[in-house]
Amino acid sequence: MEFDLENLRQMMTAGIPHMAAVGLDVMSIDEDGILARIPHRPEFVGDPDTGVVHGGIVTVLLDSLSGMCVLPTLAKAMQVATLDLRIDYLKPAAPAYDIFASVHCYKTTRNIAFTRGVAYQGRIDDPIAHATGSFMLTDPSLANSGAG
Repeated sequence: MEFDLENLRQMMTAGIPHMAAVGLDVMSIDEDGILARIPHRPEFVGDPDTGVVHGGIVTVLLDSLSGMCVLPTLAKAMQVATLDLRIDYLKPAAPAYDIFASVHCYKTTRNIAFTRGVAYQGRIDDPIAHATGSFMLTDPSLANSGAG
C-alpha cells in the first residue's frame, strides 16, 4: 500500500494520541520501512543530573514505528498489535538531541509480521538502541463478524 505522509500524520494524531503528544515526525514511509524522529524536550529527561533521555521515549518510538512499518507491506488494511518486542539499549541517548529511528518489516505471514530497527542520534551506524519485534495482524472485517 502507498501512504501519503500528510494522511499518515493525521491518522497518527487521531488514532495514536501519545505519538502526537511526544511530537513524532514521520519523515518517510514505504514498503522498505519508516524513518521518523522525536524532537528533544526537557520533559523527556530521565536523569536531571546528566540530561539523559528516559528509555521509555526510545521504547515508545521503536514500538510505534515497528507497528507502523508493517502497514505498507500489506495487501489490504489490517490491524497491527505488538506480540513481542525486544529492545537492546546500547548506550544512553545524548542530552538535548533529537532521537531518530529507522524500522523495517522483513517478513509477514498470514497472521504475524516481523520487524527490525534502530534508534539513533547523529549517525544510524552508531545506534542508541536496537529492536526486533513480532506483530499480530487482524483483518478488521473479520473482527466484527465473529469469524476472527
